[in-house]
Parts: sequence; structure tokens; C-alpha cells
Amino acid sequence: MKTILRRTSLVLPLIAIVVLAAPYFGRAQSREASGSSRVSMPSYDEQGQLLLPGDYRQWIFVGSSLGLSYSEGVQTHEMFHETLMEPGAYHHFVDTGEFADGTQLVLILHGTAEGVLPGRRGRFANEIHGVEMAVKDFGRFEEGWAYYGFGGMQGIRTTAEAFPKGSCHDCHAEHAALDNVFAQFYPMLTEAAGVQLAVRHVGDEPDTGAPVEISEAESSAEMDLPGEVLACAGLDPVMLIEGREEMGKAEIVQDHKGWRYQFASEPNRVAFAADPDRYVPRNEVCGVMPHPPPLRATASETTTTTPAGR
Repeated sequence: MKTILRRTSLVLPLIAIVVLAAPYFGRAQSREASGSSRVSMPSYDEQGQLLLPGDYRQWIFVGSSLGLSYSEGVQTHEMFHETLMEPGAYHHFVDTGEFADGTQLVLILHGTAEGVLPGRRGRFANEIHGVEMAVKDFGRFEEGWAYYGFGGMQGIRTTAEAFPKGSCHDCHAEHAALDNVFAQFYPMLTEAAGVQLAVRHVGDEPDTGAPVEISEAESSAEMDLPGEVLACAGLDPVMLIEGREEMGKAEIVQDHKGWRYQFASEPNRVAFAADPDRYVPRNEVCGVMPHPPPLRATASETTTTTPAGR
């Protein structure tokens, strides 16, 4: 009888383990059979530019935000951000808690709209303002991750060149909660994988006691009157000088002499604020995307010129 009891005491925990693990193995086997567990690697053209996947709108939704910005200050324009993840990479993360090599995330930026019946209150996501991607590809990038912008209000491109490392990668490396991904903004994703993150909140930053130094140029730029006219049709002026047309984000802005400039990244905004004359054409109108100047402009100020380096 004692032998039977001992055997029973050993068998019951094993049965419990099998029962608890069955759903996991069932899901894994189902994904393996359907092929959805395979991570789809990023694709590039002959020039090394990333190809925008044709089915990215069908990827798995992992999180959203409204007006999320990494800089302080009052926002006058907010956008909805929706982040989708390539299915194979998503299932790998849910199963392992790690972002596989080949992981692809797409960020879709939408403008807001309201007043459409039967809606009486609140706002909803409207036209697309931008499409961006983050990819993990150690076979192509020594640091692993790279970031891309495919345009937006002026049209979505099918290929894109990686942003300079200092524009996005370094910020992600410093502030992302998990492997260069701002997973702190994706609780749906981390909860699905059972991943616990140490999340910091505003006010948690250590006080070093040192005053924040602001350059004279940035200080004077912040004292400008709010910009009433969108400069360069929303294109990032810093990237224009580099010969690239990328739509800036409505939540990353800098006002300068009555114009409002948008930027693809916070480092670009800081660079502009430190030396605006380097990035602003003489008449403050971008030649690549001409538009009417402010009403106070004189006739001599309306001549369209091309920024240096274009």
C-alpha cells in the first residue's frame, strides 16, 4: 500500500505539469503547422533600402498611444500611434520573452478627427500622417536594430533608407525597457509573454543638482511667438539639408520666427534649436515644398530658394 501511495504522489504532480503545459504546446504545434511561428526576415532592394512589407496592415496589434512625445512642452497637435508586429516575431516573443533576429515592428501615425455622426464627443484616428518601421537584423547592422521612415501625408513610399544611428537608435538604446524596444509602452505585448518590466515614471529621474544648460540659440528660439504657419509642409528641415524628404511628427516641433517646424526625431529638433540658421532657408520657405509665406512677409521675402545641400 505504501508503494502505491508513493507512486501516486509522484504521478499526480507529473499529470498536473502535463495538463498545465498542454495549452502552450498545443499553441506552439498549431503555429508550427500553420507556419506562423517562423520569423519573416526584413527584405531589402539592391541599394540596401528596406522594403515596406505589403501585408503590414495585417500584422498583430501590440499597442497604441495618443500624443506620446519624448520632449516636454505644450502640444498643439496630437496623433494616434498604432504599433503592429510581424506575426512570426510576435509569436516568438510571446513564447520566449525575447525579440528574435528578424523582428519587424511598424508604427502607423494617424491624425485625429472628431464631429462625425453619430459621435458627439471624443476623437478617432483619421488620415495617415506617417509610417515607420523598426527592424532587428544583426546580419546587416552591427548594433542589431535600425529605424526607417516611409513618409506619410505626401504619400507612403515602398522603400526607405535607415535613419542615421544618432536619430533613433541611440535614444532607443538609452531609454527602451527591453532590447531597444519601448516595451514600457506595450503592456498588451509584455503581458501576453508574461514579461515583467521595471517601469520608471516622470519624476523618478535622479536629481543631480546641476542646472540644465540651454544654448543661447535654443533659448531665443523658445522665446519666439508660437508658429502659425507650418514650415516646409511638415517636412523635417534637418533631414532636408541632408538631402532626404521625411515627414516630421506633429508632436516634435519647434517654433521659429512665426513658423512651426516639425521633426522626425527629438535629436533633430535639438540640432535645429541650437543652430536654426543652418537649417532655415534665407526666406524661411522650403524650395522643395513651396507654400504661401506668413501674411506679414514682404515681396522680397517670398522668393523661393533651395536650401544648401539640395
